Amino acid sequence: MVAFQAFMDMIRQSDRLHPSVVRAQVIYQNYICFVYLNEACFSIVRKELPTGSSSRKCCRFLTDNPVRAFRNALAHANWRYLANFSGIEYWARRGADPTEQMVRFEVSQSDLSFWQAIARCTAYAIYLSV
Repeated sequence: MVAFQAFMDMIRQSDRLHPSVVRAQVIYQNYICFVYLNEACFSIVRKELPTGSSSRKCCRFLTDNPVRAFRNALAHANWRYLANFSGIEYWARRGADPTEQMVRFEVSQSDLSFWQAIARCTAYAIYLSV
């Protein structure tokens, strides 16, 4: 988390970023927030937190659809930017059945920013209290 935060701060301080750097940042940030932290933190801790606690609610939000579907789409490269770059469209199964048909989802940039912020804040809160 320290290296991730340092990278995000370094990118944020840059005046002119090449589009490839911005795309790499998007991929890295989404991977950390939704794939890595899901496996390393949210899925594990969710089961141990008190029912009704804010942390448990955040973990549930981050491990259920539509965030769960986004995580799976990231992990399996089933996503792309919307044509106008206002968000991301992605394809995933609604459930765990591997024979289930893929469904198209869409997340706006503002909603994605919220998901990322909640993932980072939840992870920091959990790691600081463990």
